[in-house]
Amino acid sequence: MAKAVRWTPKAVDTYIDVLRWLRTNWTAKEEDRFVDDVDKTIRYILKFPRGFRSAGYARLREAPIKPYNILLYRIDPSAIVIIGLFDMRRHPKALRALKHGWRDA
Repeated sequence: MAKAVRWTPKAVDTYIDVLRWLRTNWTAKEEDRFVDDVDKTIRYILKFPRGFRSAGYARLREAPIKPYNILLYRIDPSAIVIIGLFDMRRHPKALRALKHGWRDA
């Protein structure tokens, strides 16, 4: 049986932030490409939940979304929980803060 995918409110917020930034600074083509890349990554995660590197915790993983974003997700027994998206050009403290709250999501 396939696992469900659940997005946390923080994940939805970070996803919308990236889309808003792309819409403001780039074209619809880049925005569509990003949406496709996220979708492909999530489909890969569903097939191979442990296919991406650990994010420092046993159930927390980070999947790169080319070229500048990371998708953080948690592996639960019944679902893949998307924790958030992180722009790699931001300060590393922001990534630590996103990882810190992964259990609460």
